[in-house]
Amino acid sequence: MKTIARLWQRILVVIRAVILGELVVTIGGAPPELALIANLRFLPDVPWMLLPAAVWLWLCWRFLNGDGPPRLGAARRRELLRAQPLSGAMWRAALLFGTFALTACLCLAFLTVTLVRTPMSAFRIGIDFAPLPWWTIVSCLIVISVTAGVIEEAGFRGYMLRPIQQRHGWIVATLITGFLFFLDHHLSHAYATWAFLPFFMSISAAHAMLVRRTGSIKPSAVLHSIFDLAVIPVMYGLVARMPVSADDAIRRRMLLIESLVLAVLAAGSWWSYRRLAVSGE
Repeated sequence: MKTIARLWQRILVVIRAVILGELVVTIGGAPPELALIANLRFLPDVPWMLLPAAVWLWLCWRFLNGDGPPRLGAARRRELLRAQPLSGAMWRAALLFGTFALTACLCLAFLTVTLVRTPMSAFRIGIDFAPLPWWTIVSCLIVISVTAGVIEEAGFRGYMLRPIQQRHGWIVATLITGFLFFLDHHLSHAYATWAFLPFFMSISAAHAMLVRRTGSIKPSAVLHSIFDLAVIPVMYGLVARMPVSADDAIRRRMLLIESLVLAVLAAGSWWSYRRLAVSGE
């Protein structure tokens, strides 16, 4: 009975962490999304969505970090978010590793697109950007990217990862949060089929490694926002098209190039991670 009770307690830790993290992602991401939708319906030529989204994200971050009422549980909120300040050297090492690792993950995404021949229709978004002025389009991309960077890192690498890691260790916590990270995208994005599971798991592993070595989710939140801002316009066909080709010869060349680039970036990730490990000692 004691063994069953201990097992149940371990399972409960995971269940609570998953629910808590998903609540942070769902509740935290809703107001900026509503502001964006409202802006596109009312005065789309004026990107007024930026102000309410920025205010909400600031207030949300402060609350998740233990500031403001209620004071009961403030220390636990701060512990769960894990947003400690970092030295300049740590920031530089973290950004270097994160850039290598996340670029390698993006290369893996392109490789997956080439391998499974993902149709362009899978990357469509439910927003018609055509009639919008460029400044509104840029504002939409900023709101989408920064909200994802701040809220998803707070939810997945903060409130969800922390309790599981404390009870089950880093590997188990990274695997569970990575799968939930994939599942969220799988249910909301047409392109995120099961073929993209390795991509989302690798992205989650890179962020978890950053958090483990730095003790903070801040580098992950910054890098997540920047990479989304760079990639989303390509995904949605605003500045380029995803590299999808039906020609077998072209696909073979793309696979070779993408594999070679991935190998180089993986080596750079390992080198920069070792530098990050030294900076954290």
